[in-house]
Amino acid sequence: MIGELIKRGARRPNVVVVLGKGGVGKTTVSMLIGLSLSRGNRVLLVSLDPAKHLAEYVGPEVLRGGVSVGEGLTIRQVDVESEVRKYAEKYAQWVSDIMPSLKVFNVESAVDAIKYSPGVEEEVFLNVLSGLYKAGDYDYVVIDTPPTGIAIRTLNLPALYLTWLDKLIEVRERIVALRYSIARALGRAHELKDRVLEKLYELRHAYGELYEELKSPEQTSYVLVATPEPLPVYELRESARFLKERLGNAPKLLVLNKYLPEGLAREMGVLETQERYLSELKSMGAPVMVVEYLGRPTRSIRDVYELAERARVA
Repeated sequence: MIGELIKRGARRPNVVVVLGKGGVGKTTVSMLIGLSLSRGNRVLLVSLDPAKHLAEYVGPEVLRGGVSVGEGLTIRQVDVESEVRKYAEKYAQWVSDIMPSLKVFNVESAVDAIKYSPGVEEEVFLNVLSGLYKAGDYDYVVIDTPPTGIAIRTLNLPALYLTWLDKLIEVRERIVALRYSIARALGRAHELKDRVLEKLYELRHAYGELYEELKSPEQTSYVLVATPEPLPVYELRESARFLKERLGNAPKLLVLNKYLPEGLAREMGVLETQERYLSELKSMGAPVMVVEYLGRPTRSIRDVYELAERARVA
């Protein structure tokens, strides 16, 4: 069923990004999608969720590397703290290499400053996401994202960075040209080659390439998850608007998770509310999949297989 809704594109891998409010079951739905797509395909499921819920399904070994589930599915949990450290060290080294005059600043101090800067987690998630588009050994990569706010900010970063980089390149090109003109006027040798400008060009190319991939329906499939409650459905609706208006890539699938069976929903007095949210999702234009609540938290692969039997297209 899911394979029919999320078809493999011309290029491998097709990246499936699962978005939703914290607590709606993104990890569970990501597992459900990964298991479904792994029938006849090679699938990598990567969780960027700092809460590391994947360990509940496949054990703590997922925190130390990839874990194989069945024939076609590999599961990996990103260690956010470790990735933040690597990111900070890389950028501190860039500053040291490109602008040696700043070596007066201690690199370790720079690492600590970068680690605790606003937006670092989003940049780390973006770097991981960029690398997953190059995972050519897989047909699909399914990404379990952090809660909505962080995930949307991450997806918006390439467009923001491209705007900044264009302005920075414009300013730097003027500086380089001015230095060259002054050197020529003074009869001094001066190369037009500039390490800062080269790095800016490199970043613009990388972020431009990633931005095009995020916008491509053939390359990236977005799945939005909510439970039949006001705030999760509101965040799903806002996420869908962002994807359509900012990326031009409408969601391929909407998932209403923890959906109560009719009898239980009537008994609990939420039947009308639940049906109203389902109707709202169906009016948004994308296919809607309903996943019935098991009656208990999902904590194992067996639970996910049981959920697959309860999932249906509404």
